[in-house]
Amino acid sequence: MIIEMLLAALIGGAIGIAELVARYRDKPFAALLSPGGLLFVFVNVSASVVALIMVTAAGWTFGLPATMPESTLIVVRVMAAGLGSAAVLRMSVSPAQSRAGGTGPIAVLNGILRLADGELERKRALSRLSHNDLSGLSFERDHAALAELCCHLMREFDLAEAQRLGGLAAELSHRDDLTDADKLDCWGLELTRLVGERALRQAARRLRDRPREEPRPAPAEPERAAAPAPEHDYAMEPAGAGQIRPPSKPAPAKTSRLASSAGGRAERKSFSDV
Repeated sequence: MIIEMLLAALIGGAIGIAELVARYRDKPFAALLSPGGLLFVFVNVSASVVALIMVTAAGWTFGLPATMPESTLIVVRVMAAGLGSAAVLRMSVSPAQSRAGGTGPIAVLNGILRLADGELERKRALSRLSHNDLSGLSFERDHAALAELCCHLMREFDLAEAQRLGGLAAELSHRDDLTDADKLDCWGLELTRLVGERALRQAARRLRDRPREEPRPAPAEPERAAAPAPEHDYAMEPAGAGQIRPPSKPAPAKTSRLASSAGGRAERKSFSDV
């Protein structure tokens, strides 16, 4: 019976630890070792052990035939106790048409999580305000790049988190009662909650090392064909106030009966040639 209780406690504790790690992604170990985190894991472990004792005392076989070996029945009871206790602890009961939060065993877990939230937030704020990792940055200039770097560090980024970050950035941008340094501190605290202090520190260092104005390559201009040189230069003639008449072409000269030949001598055409 001791081994079965240990296995059930392992299942319940694993579920509690997984929930804490998913909730506090920036500092999972600090959350687990905090009083609220330890109490949360202890409640899940205790519920699994109590559920196993109740199932064994009631003699539930979960529909298994009597010919099944005893080891199979023990495994089924352990899994049912571990998973069933986690499901029961997270149940809530509320009226069908009520929008208020339900009451039930989940209220106990929510209270413990709020206790862990408060303790972790105090530790995070104390650690964040003890040293300035965002020195040399500006909220107006660098908050978008800083958020992009931090978000791309995560493999999967929740859409709700992205919308909340966008709303916070818009709210801080329109706040006139806060200085740029105050806005940057608030933005840094929010990013610290998502990715952690070390990731935020590395992202800020990368932004500081970049040149502020990176030279952009000039677009290559297409080669234009050379315009043919004009045969004659003609002066533009004014056509009136604010208008310029295009140059007039010279009138073709009348052909003379004395036409220059290819050799440069003038040839006189006789009447017999006409």
